[in-house]
Amino acid sequence: MYMSLILLNVVVGGCVVLVRRYNLLSHLFTVLLRLRYPIRDIETGRSLPTLPFVFPNGQGNIEKYIYGRQNSLKWGLEYGPLYRIWSGFHGEMLVPTHAFSFTRPADIEAVFRDSHTHLKANANDSGYLMHQLLGSCLGLVSGAEWKAIRRATEPPFVRTATESQVQAVEGYAKEHVESLFSSKPGSDSPTRTQLHPHADLRVYPFLALAEILYGGLTPELKARLLAIIPGRDSVFRSIIVGGLTRFPISRFLPLPALRELWDFKKAWACWNDDAHAEALRKSESGETRGAAPIVQMYASVEEGSMSREALLQTLDEMLFANLDVTIGGLAWALVFLAADPQAQSKLRDQIRTEMASEDGRSAYLMSQSNYLHHILLESGRLRPVAAFSVSQSCPTPRRLGNFVFPAGTKFVVDANALNVRDPLWAPDNTAFRPERWQEGGVQRAKDVRYCYWRFGFGPRVCLGKYVVDLMMKALIVELVRGFELKLEDVEGKAWAWEQDTWALDPAMRIACVRRSEERAR
Repeated sequence: MYMSLILLNVVVGGCVVLVRRYNLLSHLFTVLLRLRYPIRDIETGRSLPTLPFVFPNGQGNIEKYIYGRQNSLKWGLEYGPLYRIWSGFHGEMLVPTHAFSFTRPADIEAVFRDSHTHLKANANDSGYLMHQLLGSCLGLVSGAEWKAIRRATEPPFVRTATESQVQAVEGYAKEHVESLFSSKPGSDSPTRTQLHPHADLRVYPFLALAEILYGGLTPELKARLLAIIPGRDSVFRSIIVGGLTRFPISRFLPLPALRELWDFKKAWACWNDDAHAEALRKSESGETRGAAPIVQMYASVEEGSMSREALLQTLDEMLFANLDVTIGGLAWALVFLAADPQAQSKLRDQIRTEMASEDGRSAYLMSQSNYLHHILLESGRLRPVAAFSVSQSCPTPRRLGNFVFPAGTKFVVDANALNVRDPLWAPDNTAFRPERWQEGGVQRAKDVRYCYWRFGFGPRVCLGKYVVDLMMKALIVELVRGFELKLEDVEGKAWAWEQDTWALDPAMRIACVRRSEERAR
């Protein structure tokens, strides 16, 4: 009996070693998934190029998002213009891209021209933990559910509503910049002369949007909201890492990520109830003109237009999930400006001319055809907020090249290949040049509709695009008008923007030299 137990332990231990050493589960699932989901060339019969499955995450989410820029080129070189990756056990087709220079916008149009009828991947194919955090939010649902949530949540984000927020957002931007560079009492010297783009700007769009949604926050509500951020960040890091939390069985296990999830959801629900109660009180007492958007959103839940969970997750998406999206776009725009004194000077001259009056300021910040807007478009082109788009499936079959994809096939856009490597942007594809948006065909929307990815394709574009652009523009204007921006030295060595740089260097700083006319004001 004793010898049998020893033998059993040796066999089990040996199997574990073999599975880990030779990644047997990955090999096994690679074979099974390809057999289960065959896609073949209609002429040659060859299988669609497919990356091997890596247990348990496939290529999601670390490989797809964290290392997406590098993998965009690497995978294209190895697997060709059309291939499949795995996000968990779900296959995702990379819309045709050429590894070296160009994309095929006609194929992207063929896939996304009816995007309003597409079905978003369940929880973005990111598994159980993601489903519990954001699986019911506006950006990840489809059909009638999406329409109902959008109707209930879109009023504060339409263009006309955003125009009414220009003065308030300008105030938030001014207040934030002053908080960063204000002088100590009794001193003319500012407390700092440099900006750390990501860390110093992170709470600006977060609090600005919260003020819009909840109608102004008391100091106590603001402090509680900021205190929630670390817990939410930790949950999302666990989603990116994946592993056990991808599987529903994980809810029965004592995993720290699950405890953090429930703690966050409880705190988030409680905070929203208190913020709604405060907004309702202000509205009923006449302290504010009209009710804050959160009041109508809660009313929609009471009327049955959407569930409470869908509202809470959509509010999470608006504030937390989109926070790094906004900060990434804003930080890179400032880096490009700091690295390009000529563009910075041109922008400052335009700001001085166009924003001389209050009406001019509003029109300038809402314009989508001036140099400031072109700077956002160009920085977003070179540094899209995500390497790959959210997965979504088509309701009908699609043919791309010699491959026919059945209805329900999930597609993903390679934003880096589309925004940079397409010939539309040649010959200076990788150069920061906002002027390109004013030149011959590029300025026409139809020319870039399927050659540029920022807020999505087709009818289903990002709900908050006007508000996001307004917040970024207001802060850029405040900084450029008051400071000369320069890339700061890091440990005695000048930090330079490089073509292959993706994430901002944690040590990178932007030197902010207050302009003389600003000091005199």
